[in-house]
Amino acid sequence: MKVVQVGYGYWGANIAKKLLASDRFELVALCEILPDRAAKARKALPLSVEISDDYTRYLDRKDVEGFIVATQTVNTFEIGMRAMAMGKHVFMEKPIATTVERTHQLIAQAQKAGVIMHCDHIMLYNPYYRYIKQMIDRGELGDIYYFDVSKLNLGPIRKDVNALMDLAVHDVAVIDWISGGKEPYALSAFGETPFGQQETLTYLTMKYDGFISHLKSSWVSPVKIRQTTIAGTKKMVIFDDMSAEKVKIYDCGIDVVHGDAYGEYEFQQRTGDIHIPNIRFEDSLQNSLEFFESCCRTGTPSRSGPDQCLRVMKVLEWAQHELGKES
Repeated sequence: MKVVQVGYGYWGANIAKKLLASDRFELVALCEILPDRAAKARKALPLSVEISDDYTRYLDRKDVEGFIVATQTVNTFEIGMRAMAMGKHVFMEKPIATTVERTHQLIAQAQKAGVIMHCDHIMLYNPYYRYIKQMIDRGELGDIYYFDVSKLNLGPIRKDVNALMDLAVHDVAVIDWISGGKEPYALSAFGETPFGQQETLTYLTMKYDGFISHLKSSWVSPVKIRQTTIAGTKKMVIFDDMSAEKVKIYDCGIDVVHGDAYGEYEFQQRTGDIHIPNIRFEDSLQNSLEFFESCCRTGTPSRSGPDQCLRVMKVLEWAQHELGKES
């Protein structure tokens, strides 16, 4: 699949590397308006890849099937809209837009043009989360009653979005996927802005039908933490992406023991074995890119396509509104 990539920042450089490593893509051109980044791209990429500061020159190229949009969020909307208007499939970095209204416009454009719109909700293509979702789908964890997620690190401080839009977006997408598209009916969000104009520390709590979730996102932590705890009525699981033992399954919980008399009961702790499954490593970004290519080839809607993007964006916009109430 011949594609053009727009943007060569920190993450854009990773994307270009994965495109070149895959036998499913041919990277035709890399478009970057900042001269220093364009110079880095020229040094890193093969001479066969054109370097340009104008992505529009490739919009009417009939041999170009897709655009990989890896720019700042404020710019992705226009690029995505123009590319889809020309019949190009689009792979867009998260968050897919800045508002729900813009998400609706992107979806309408994709439907009108009959193209695939895929947002890089990368954790949906992570082998560890996939394993956990399969466990939940089989009923091994029982009924889920909470998600607790910490995404913490020291920088980089972004100027285009806050920590919630940068980090919590991953977890909102994962919860949406694991729960089968459930949407929260209550939400609270708080943040602090010690540096710059965007919240560098946010706490997002959401109440769903049957479970609660709490997401901590920070660019001002002394240590990098990537940990998710999912508790069910049968078992609990911790996914620690910074640990060699990524997934630990705990056969533990709280059992309700009924007494002889009517209405008599007590709560008993139940502790059992800890299981560490052997899950083969896969590159999540490579998976996301190749899933996008497969959808374009077969016409199958993306797992992180229009419907999911809209649900996630609704949560993010609601959370942004709650953050705005503080200021």
